[in-house]
Amino acid sequence: MEPDQLRRLIATRTPLHNANVLARTVLELIASGEIPPGTRLPTIRDLAGELRMSPSAVAQAWRILADRRVVETHRRGGTIVTGPPSIPRASRLERMLRAGAGMPVDLGNLNYDPALLPDSEPALLAAARMPKLHLLEPELITPELRDAVEPIWPFPAEDFLVVHGGMDGVDLALGTAVKAGDRVMVEEPSFPRLFDIVESVGATPVSIPYGEEGPDLDVLEKALADKPSAFLYQPFGHVPLGRSVTPAWLERAASLLSGSSVTVIEVVIIPFLAEGGIPSLGPRLGSQLVQIQNFIFSHGSDCRVAIVGGTHHHVERMWFKITYSSRWVSRILQNALAFHLTDAVSSASVAVSAATYRRRRTDFVEALKERGFEIGSDSGISVWVPVPDEHSVSTRLARKGVSILPGFLFRKQPAAPDHIHVNGGTAAQATEYFADAIADAADFALGSRSRSHRASRQPW
Repeated sequence: MEPDQLRRLIATRTPLHNANVLARTVLELIASGEIPPGTRLPTIRDLAGELRMSPSAVAQAWRILADRRVVETHRRGGTIVTGPPSIPRASRLERMLRAGAGMPVDLGNLNYDPALLPDSEPALLAAARMPKLHLLEPELITPELRDAVEPIWPFPAEDFLVVHGGMDGVDLALGTAVKAGDRVMVEEPSFPRLFDIVESVGATPVSIPYGEEGPDLDVLEKALADKPSAFLYQPFGHVPLGRSVTPAWLERAASLLSGSSVTVIEVVIIPFLAEGGIPSLGPRLGSQLVQIQNFIFSHGSDCRVAIVGGTHHHVERMWFKITYSSRWVSRILQNALAFHLTDAVSSASVAVSAATYRRRRTDFVEALKERGFEIGSDSGISVWVPVPDEHSVSTRLARKGVSILPGFLFRKQPAAPDHIHVNGGTAAQATEYFADAIADAADFALGSRSRSHRASRQPW
C-alpha cells in the first residue's frame, strides 16, 4: 500500500482524534490484515498533519502499539508492523503452575490445607433445598448470600455481584473500566496474575512501589498526572509481601484519589484471615471503588466463589458482561457459601482454620528470623524472603524437592534485592526443615559455608 493510501485509510477509520482511539484503530487494521506485517506506518509528523492531531499524541499511540508488540520502531527505518496481536496468555500463571508441578512439596503457590476446610456436605444439602432452584432467570447475588455478606462488608456497598473466583472478578472489573491503551496503576510487587489480567485487556501497567505503609503515594500522585483509568491494589494480606495498608495510608490515598476519574479496584485474596475487619478506601471513595473478596482459600476450589461489592454503576456494567457470556454463578454455590457464612458450626471451623494459618505463618517467620532473614510479613499468608540470588535459591531448593516462586514473577521491572515467595501456611508441615533448607540455599548462593551442616533427610 502506498504511503498516501495508508495515511488516508487510517484517517478515515479513526472516529476520534486522540492517542487511545488511534492506537485501537491501527490495531484493528493490523488484526484484520488490512495493514499486513512488514508495512511501514506513516511518520508521526505526516499522520499528525492528516488527522490534525499533535505529534505527541500520535507518538503516544505508536508507543501503545509497541507495548502490544505489533510494531517496532527503528532509528532509521521508521515504525514497522511486525504482525497481528498475539492471543493473550496468562504467562505468569503458567510459570506458577509449572513451578509446583510434580514436586513433592509446593511452598510457593497459594495452596490451602484441605484438612482445614469446613464440611461442604451440609452447605450443599441446604443449598439444594432452596425454593428458587433451577429458575431460568440469573441473579447477581441470591438474597440469602446478600444477607450474609452485607453485615461483614467493610463499607456500605450499593450492590453485590457473585463471580467465579477473585481473578474472574478482577478480569470483569478491569474489562469494564479500562480500554486498550489505558494506563492502570498496579502496586509492585504484586500477585502475578494481576499483571497477566492487566496486560490481557490491552492496558499498560504503571508500577507503584510498595512502601512502609502501602503503595508509595508520592509515586501514585505523579502517576495521576498521566490520567490512568484504574488503580489495582491489595489492602489486606498482600501477596507476596504479607502486609496490609495502614489507616494513615488510607487517609492520604483517599485525599489523592477523591474526585479523580480513577476506578479503584481492591483485591482481597484471603479475606477470612483478617482480624478486626478489612482496611478499605470504600468508606471514603465509595462512588469510584469496587472491592473483590475471594472465598476459595477458605472454602475450597469447588466452592469457586468471590464477591464484588461497590456502586450500582460499576456492578451493573460487570453484570452486563456476565450475562452476555452466560457465565453467572450457580445459585447452589451462592447459597452454599451463604450457609457457610451464617452456620455456627461452619463459621467456627473457618475461625479455627484462620487461627491455624496465622500461627503457622508466625512460626515460619520466626524460624526464618532466627536464621538471619529480615521478614516484614504481618498479615495474610505470604512470606517474602530476601535472598542473594532468587534463581540460584530456587534451583537449589528444587533439587531437594521443594518448589518456591522466584520474585521476578511478582514484579513488572527488575528490582534488588532478590526475593522468593513462600506460602507460610504450607511450610508448617516441617517448619524447621524448610527454614534450614532456605537458609542453606541462600548460603550456597553466596558461596558461603559458614553455617553448620544441616540434616538432609526429607521429612515428607
